Amino acid sequence: MILMEKGKYRVLISNIIRGSKFSTVSIISFGLEEAILAWGLFAFGVYYIIPINVAAVFFSVAFGFLANEWWTVRNEGNHGGERVGLLIRLIKFELIYAAGSAVGIIVQLLIYYNFGINPVIANIGGALAAYPLNYVISLLYVWRIRVWRQ
Repeated sequence: MILMEKGKYRVLISNIIRGSKFSTVSIISFGLEEAILAWGLFAFGVYYIIPINVAAVFFSVAFGFLANEWWTVRNEGNHGGERVGLLIRLIKFELIYAAGSAVGIIVQLLIYYNFGINPVIANIGGALAAYPLNYVISLLYVWRIRVWRQ
């Protein structure tokens, strides 16, 4: 009984640490996305909002993947396959975030066009909505980490 409780606490602490690291990387990645979005809108105008969003998401997600790969889950899950394995995990991560980002961009555009709120600010709502699913699905399918057990 005591051993089982210690195992539960170990899983809980591991999830808190991993979740904190993932959140830190996500905040930095989102800051990068917002910077690219703001610069792109300033340089090219709102007429190019979709391609600017796509570029901003792609680069911020690639950064987020690399930071998570080498810091957040470095000693956990699947990291095999050398360069090909890294590329496959990156593609999986980009696809997972593409789905979340598509929702985020739709929310951003709805807020921008319906309420006139700056797209850089409107982008925050979509990112917050997609975060929990991106986190869990990334751990499960990119690195094969089960968050609910050891």
